[in-house]
Amino acid sequence: MASEVEKFRKYPRIRAPKGLWVAWRSAAQTTTSRAEVMGLGGLFLQAAKTPSDGSTIDLIFDLPTGQVRGRGIVRNSKPGKGMGVQFVQMKPEDRAKLHRFLSAAEQVSKQIPAGVPVARSAPENLQPVASHPSTLRAGSNWKLAIAPRSEKAARIRFEKEVKQLIELTGKSTYYQLLEVTSETPGVQVKKSYYSMVRKFHPDNHMGNRELITPLKNLMVVISEAYKTLANEEKRAAYDKSLAAAGGFRMHREKTGAEESLDEWMNRANECLRAKNFVGSIVWLRKCHEAAPESALYTALLARSLGTISQYENEAVELFQKAIDLDPWKEPVYLQFGELLEEMELPERARSVYAKLLEISPTNAKAHERLALLKPEEDGEKRSSLIPHLFGRKN
Repeated sequence: MASEVEKFRKYPRIRAPKGLWVAWRSAAQTTTSRAEVMGLGGLFLQAAKTPSDGSTIDLIFDLPTGQVRGRGIVRNSKPGKGMGVQFVQMKPEDRAKLHRFLSAAEQVSKQIPAGVPVARSAPENLQPVASHPSTLRAGSNWKLAIAPRSEKAARIRFEKEVKQLIELTGKSTYYQLLEVTSETPGVQVKKSYYSMVRKFHPDNHMGNRELITPLKNLMVVISEAYKTLANEEKRAAYDKSLAAAGGFRMHREKTGAEESLDEWMNRANECLRAKNFVGSIVWLRKCHEAAPESALYTALLARSLGTISQYENEAVELFQKAIDLDPWKEPVYLQFGELLEEMELPERARSVYAKLLEISPTNAKAHERLALLKPEEDGEKRSSLIPHLFGRKN
């Protein structure tokens, strides 16, 4: 254990700021806890009631560098005291925020003159928040958590993205700016808008003064785009003015592949609206073959295939691939489970619903289906397919 502690200490780890509360959610509870120690690999939370070791939890906490979201695994649970949580999933921009904060805190600690009292370090008997890589399961993405990309590279990419968006504001439509299409429903427009606000709001980038003014100007345009597209009357008027001026073509030129995908998707949607699933399979298969790593096309094709009995086995394979590509789409789990129920495979359906509850513990539909799909007997053997359903970790 001593060697693992030493290896962990090479990464910045500090006493968490006083008053730093972390919101977290497990399969059994949703609550907040005070952070005690934090680092690039994870943190230690004070909590009277803790999940067992190996439990997966979602976390959200605010730092001076911005809000950070991630997913962790409980590695050192001490009921009545707290738990050490190892980060296993975190977006690059969130890792960059955490890295900036820890680096700044480390620099401040180095500048404190000798003799000046500082917050004591973590107790020596406290196990490291993140386990050494050799203790993790094969395939886990621990490198993303404890070895984030350099702060400088992340800043350069972000500045480049801001510059491209600012250029886009002068020659594109509101749809292009918010990264949606004219067919995108209002709910998705709202999600895209708030995602951009979290990413580009100037308050989250106060450490980069050169970007404050450009970001403020960008937020004005983004907000105006959202106000227009979120209001049905304003959106209809905007669409009409774009059509009259040929404005729907005011965007970056698409490649031939992108234009083909859009055309095939439009054809597939026409078939789906008419409940012509045979037709939708033709067009969605083209989309899937052109973009095999797209979770959207994979899931839509699986859904259409599942309506025709002779294609059910292929639908099962594609539903699983869609979940592997994007494990956060709740509707895909529900559609997958419904197909397995129709195929009279209740045990496999239960596994899918149970996996959904791991990422969304409050999903009412999953709870309802699990309650109805009780095992026929306590000693019922699990199907040989189950170990493969979610074999690939994301």
